[in-house]
Amino acid sequence: MNIQLKNIKFSEAMSEETNAFVADVYVNNVKVAYAKNYGHGGSTFYHAYEGKGELLKQAEQFCLGLPSVFNFPMNLEFKIDLLLEDWLKAKDQAKFDKKLQKDMLTSLCIKTPNGYTQLTWKSGSRNITIAELVSAPNGREVLKNAIAKAKAEGKEVLNTNIPQHLF
Repeated sequence: MNIQLKNIKFSEAMSEETNAFVADVYVNNVKVAYAKNYGHGGSTFYHAYEGKGELLKQAEQFCLGLPSVFNFPMNLEFKIDLLLEDWLKAKDQAKFDKKLQKDMLTSLCIKTPNGYTQLTWKSGSRNITIAELVSAPNGREVLKNAIAKAKAEGKEVLNTNIPQHLF
């Protein structure tokens, strides 16, 4: 059985103890219910759309047969909360990836436990782009040395816009 959340509207500002959201619940690609959590630490509620109660009951039964997560027994409410968490993680990852792609244009991005640090080079007051470093013989050497130093320290360079021969 395929259970999904769609049309998610999340409010970080309203989220206090739990995530504040509303979403449509789909079962096997059929919109069967809406789910809501006020974000004040209470339960996530879901309500069947007219004529969809039977399919929603099937989803409830299906979830009861799923394995426990974090030693909590599974049910449809918990499944909805987990699906929302997955959506939030994917949203955060997309934001991180977009920022990383932008930062890789102007800096060497080195992985840290909570993200990455940036190593940049300047010419006067202007940042030198990675493309400029790669295209200049002395720039390639500077970049190669910075990468070698990071790797020697056991760090990972995240840039995908640098030719492999400089690694």
